[in-house]
Amino acid sequence: MEWKPGLIVRIKNYKFEDDNTIRDKYAIVLCTNDADAYLIHSLTTSQNNLLVPGIQFGCSVYNGIPYYFIPQGQIIGDEQFSFEKDTYIFFRNNVRKESYAKFEAASKALFNIISLGVLSKEELKRIIKCALKSKFIPEEIEKELATFKASL
Repeated sequence: MEWKPGLIVRIKNYKFEDDNTIRDKYAIVLCTNDADAYLIHSLTTSQNNLLVPGIQFGCSVYNGIPYYFIPQGQIIGDEQFSFEKDTYIFFRNNVRKESYAKFEAASKALFNIISLGVLSKEELKRIIKCALKSKFIPEEIEKELATFKASL
């Protein structure tokens, strides 16, 4: 699989650390360099955990936490992918830097990863801009994302 900015993936049968359940997980690659991919690690939930009001497609901030909302059926990416449920990306400790080697090894050993398409540059830029509003992103990752966003 070619790890490139904007790549949307589904990880089949992912074991979640918080409750040990096994279900599909989604991730979006935000940017890449020679050795690493920066991705939204715990990407989505169909649960409005923060009880955010006035939901609209795109980025919003509620109680100091930025989130990106994608309505059910909203097509994202170049392969016409859409989520089956309303989907929230809450930017709280979920943007991570992973080495290709680590991610590839884990994916081969544990997971079945399926490419669902690639976001347009415009959509990717909006998601990165939203992520950069978060005070929970480590400074090193924030700098990389800001530099990459400026290049889009």
